[in-house]
Amino acid sequence: MELTCLSHNRDKKLFLFSCCIPVKGSARGAIYDLQRDDIELVPNSLVDFIGYINKKSVQNIIDEWGDNEIAWEYLELLIQKEFIFFSSEDHFPKLSHKCFNDDTSKIEFMTIVLSEFVVRNSKAIVERIEYLGVKCLYLHLPPGTDWEQILEFTYFLKQSCVISLSISLPYQKDFNPNAIKEQRLKNLYFYSSPYSESIEIYNVNSYFLEYNEEEFLFPRAGINSISINHRAFLTGKKANLGLYKTVFVNAKGMLQLNSIDIKEYGCILDSDMENNLFLLSEVWNIKRDKIMPCRKCELKYACTANFIPTYDDKKKMYFINCNYNPSTNEWFT
Repeated sequence: MELTCLSHNRDKKLFLFSCCIPVKGSARGAIYDLQRDDIELVPNSLVDFIGYINKKSVQNIIDEWGDNEIAWEYLELLIQKEFIFFSSEDHFPKLSHKCFNDDTSKIEFMTIVLSEFVVRNSKAIVERIEYLGVKCLYLHLPPGTDWEQILEFTYFLKQSCVISLSISLPYQKDFNPNAIKEQRLKNLYFYSSPYSESIEIYNVNSYFLEYNEEEFLFPRAGINSISINHRAFLTGKKANLGLYKTVFVNAKGMLQLNSIDIKEYGCILDSDMENNLFLLSEVWNIKRDKIMPCRKCELKYACTANFIPTYDDKKKMYFINCNYNPSTNEWFT
């Protein structure tokens, strides 16, 4: 099939669609399809092959690679996945470095650990959420905490800018999502569950997880932490996608980057929030191209895992302790 397609386009050139981004990793590569919001894991040799044949005449490709079986397999994949097209000229514009729907929020993703302090200051905290422009809010209920604290806090959210709400709480048998009475509720996570299951209850995605609270909140990379789209890719190129415009508010109202962060960046109720944001941005603007092992990972522009990089003075490099090894493509729990 691929030979026929090439034969019919001998007088044209081969072009890679500008929305298809090849990325090399340590042991394998990936092609980010930003049009379909999808990713194809491929050999690094295919990434090199794409770089070699892109914008070349089809006739030259046939002449040079006609006897190479692997090259034909690669071409077949590229044609089947519609990563390439044939034309006399490249009619598709280059990928814009600016996203048409770039968010103007100061903080876009926020996790809040519910506590007596947080609930007592619900109104003021929600006002701060509004000021920051938070779009995706995640409420976490620790063990031994009355789940009705969720109702007390969400009462003040009714007129807020939040468009997506997720909640995690200890396992509850026969819990009814409608009890929360919040139309923006998208996801419910039940940790410390006796079983693992994901179901939809009253249009809410409900996940039952066997992790205890510490394991549940612990930063972790995985298939669910991969985000493929134009905006995520551009963010991943200029900053750390897992931390950018993201904050964790602990039970005392202090700002952190994740649940195991040993550093605090001020309080959610501080009057000088701009200084707190500046301190946070110093970390989230550390690109993954400067972090090991991220810089050698084929998923570095798509991974939303919120690991915090630490700087090694001797090696002059940032490091994270990731549960994915890009050198072996192994995942660890």
